[in-house]
Amino acid sequence: MPSSTPSDLYENYYGKSSALKLYVRRVLITEEFEDLMPRYLNFIRGVVDSDDLPLNVSREQLQQMKMLKVMSKKLIRKAIEMVRKLAEDEDDEEDDDDNEDDYEETDELEAEQEDANDDKAEDAEEKEGDEEDDEDDEDEGINKKFEIFWNSFGKNIKLGVIEDSSNRSKLAKLLRFHTTEKPDGWVSLDEYISRMKEDQDTILYLSGDSKDSILRSPILQKYTQQGYEVLILDDPIDEFTTQHLSEYEKRKVKSISKEDVQVLDSDEITKKKVQKLKEMYKPLTDWFKNHLGRNVEKVSVSNKLIDAPLFIFTSQYGYSAQMEKINKAQAFTNQEKTPSYMLAKKTLELNPGHPVMKKMLNELKENDNELSMASSEYADLLF
Repeated sequence: MPSSTPSDLYENYYGKSSALKLYVRRVLITEEFEDLMPRYLNFIRGVVDSDDLPLNVSREQLQQMKMLKVMSKKLIRKAIEMVRKLAEDEDDEEDDDDNEDDYEETDELEAEQEDANDDKAEDAEEKEGDEEDDEDDEDEGINKKFEIFWNSFGKNIKLGVIEDSSNRSKLAKLLRFHTTEKPDGWVSLDEYISRMKEDQDTILYLSGDSKDSILRSPILQKYTQQGYEVLILDDPIDEFTTQHLSEYEKRKVKSISKEDVQVLDSDEITKKKVQKLKEMYKPLTDWFKNHLGRNVEKVSVSNKLIDAPLFIFTSQYGYSAQMEKINKAQAFTNQEKTPSYMLAKKTLELNPGHPVMKKMLNELKENDNELSMASSEYADLLF
């Protein structure tokens, strides 16, 4: 692996894959063979020497050989393992040498014997490997070597989560994020889970343009106040990654800016209190719905806010607000042809504890469900 990012790493990302030199019995077949490694591992450099491929093979024959798929599967697994070892703070070269020997043994391939039974055996091996990873991967924080790697090639790992469904769980273990607990450090998903509350079954995240803007978000206050850690996703690619990584270690991965996240105040007493507030604030929620019309899908009372008078959440399905912003920023996007069902369905949630909302509710009661011009303009300003 290179120690720094090549300048043209993403310029032709979909044009070419990682180019490895392919040898057969120490005879060079091709300088750049792109069928062995997927695109997201395009920073890997190396040599592949095989005893099993025929020497007089043509490039067209190579591309159709089943053995190449097996070799590719092994090489991808080997590359991910190499990154995983970098993530662990281990300098034990003897262990590494032992593992090298193990891989060399398993990499002796015979195409004729690669059938469905072998695939099953490989799946079983992968499961065992994942279990070992779970035991070994209780790392705290991030070591310096892996931090250099992550800053250079972290985007490639995220692309791998999007593109490589068969290795998604292994790649997810390599992901690192800033969190509300460690805004300046890096946290793995396993470390995040180790600090989760006992009754918490969801990995929470919030995406935005920058780390500072996310930390200033009014919906973060209640979560941090109640001791929930939230992942900070400030890279535009994170939105695409979380769409493909909807679950990790049997826990849902959800954005707190979507209305379906219900981890706050989930006890019965709070639910009854919120229900009473909904009935009390019904005149105001109805007024907002009529006033804003099609700009919002629904208006309700929120238990997720502390200081902010209101907040716009998006629905469980379709784009989040940040995803919609990313799509609008694309140079060749035709906004008119964007499917309407994918656009962010906006839910306006009002903070019943905010003095502005209390004053508006009182004014509605006093004026037969009507607000003055000044209050209507203020409602627009708040929205």
